[in-house]
Amino acid sequence: MKINRLSLLNSLFNVLNENNQGDPYFILAEYFLEHYHELSRLNIYDVAADCFVSRASIRRFCQSIGYENFVAFKDEFVQYDDQQESYQKHAGRENYREMLMQKINAMIAELNQRMNTIEVERLVQRIHDARQVVFLTSSVGAMSVTQFQYSMIFQNKVIRIVSDMYENIDFVKRLQKQDLLLVISGSGLFAAASRDYLKGNEAYKVLFTLNRSHDFDDIYDRIYHLSAVDRSQEAKSVYFTYGTIYVLDILYSVYVRKYGDSQ
Repeated sequence: MKINRLSLLNSLFNVLNENNQGDPYFILAEYFLEHYHELSRLNIYDVAADCFVSRASIRRFCQSIGYENFVAFKDEFVQYDDQQESYQKHAGRENYREMLMQKINAMIAELNQRMNTIEVERLVQRIHDARQVVFLTSSVGAMSVTQFQYSMIFQNKVIRIVSDMYENIDFVKRLQKQDLLLVISGSGLFAAASRDYLKGNEAYKVLFTLNRSHDFDDIYDRIYHLSAVDRSQEAKSVYFTYGTIYVLDILYSVYVRKYGDSQ
């Protein structure tokens, strides 16, 4: 699985949001989203007929979002079936609001303790001193980092985000020792997908994750676990959904207090 193939749904929604309604790519993206549950049973002839496009157009569409052809596109989409079941089970509980509140409160209490260390100061200093600061994450993780990116502009620090929605990320391979590369991968899936890609990268590499396996020890200079226990298999973990934002807010606060007056 390539880095830029981890967020198929995001790719489809991007096409939907960035094209006009009559554009063939808009039509195809909307069609695939509307036929999500039956996509694995569709064939290219049905899609071409329903969308009034050629099979070549469908193939070009698939290639534009990172797939060799329609078959490869369908094979990737099937992987979301298990996610749908776990998401529905997670959100469909009768006491969902109470359960969510309890989990968020417990998460904040734990992260508040885990973030109250000298490591926060050290990481903030690395962000300040780095020539380039780059976040490498999935498109979902990028949503959490964006606010941090915007806020750091007020501190005269440019943060770059590279997510799986972008094709050209070759510049990441050219990062040097004076650069800082921060990878966010809640489950560890994105970190696993980018493992070979980061081998030999000279930047100081930091991983934020809920996965407590040792599979990434040889790749990263520092690994920060967002929880004391492995939560990589939890569907919609609050530690990833809300915890990442909390951690970045803490880092920004420390950065402002430490360097804000010196800018």
